[in-house]
Amino acid sequence: MTIPRLLMFCLLTLPLTQTPAHSTLSDITDGNEEQVTLPVVPGSKLLIHATRGIDISSGDGPVQSLPLAAFLTRQSPEDVVAWYREALPDYTVLTDKGGQQVQILRETGPDTTVDSPDTYRIPNIRIRPTDARLATHMKGARTMVQVYYPPAENQPTPEGDS
Repeated sequence: MTIPRLLMFCLLTLPLTQTPAHSTLSDITDGNEEQVTLPVVPGSKLLIHATRGIDISSGDGPVQSLPLAAFLTRQSPEDVVAWYREALPDYTVLTDKGGQQVQILRETGPDTTVDSPDTYRIPNIRIRPTDARLATHMKGARTMVQVYYPPAENQPTPEGDS
């Protein structure tokens, strides 16, 4: 897979309400899924892996995310949400206003919403239906799963995290 194609995948995985400030191409891979420290829904295919996270533009300036791995699966979004509810029972499930995207977060505050800028620094799973562009990368893909995970002890953390 070429670097420009990997960057395109990275940009496609971002929510429509956010724009990337920049990403380090050398940190984006299509492998190393063993580094992902949160559960990954079985039968999924890794699309991209930003091992050092990505920069997201927000109203308050750029936000550095946790490491991100984006996957496709043939399971329905509802089945994926049900799987994660069982796999991560202590996490909170939020749904956007349109009911199209679900976010499963390790922790939430009173004002936390789907895609709040602060959620890029909280371990979470984002689940949404695929679109025609993404479904071409896995025949029959119905769901995209973005895993924002805490790095393992020996991996660097995003700026601002301790």
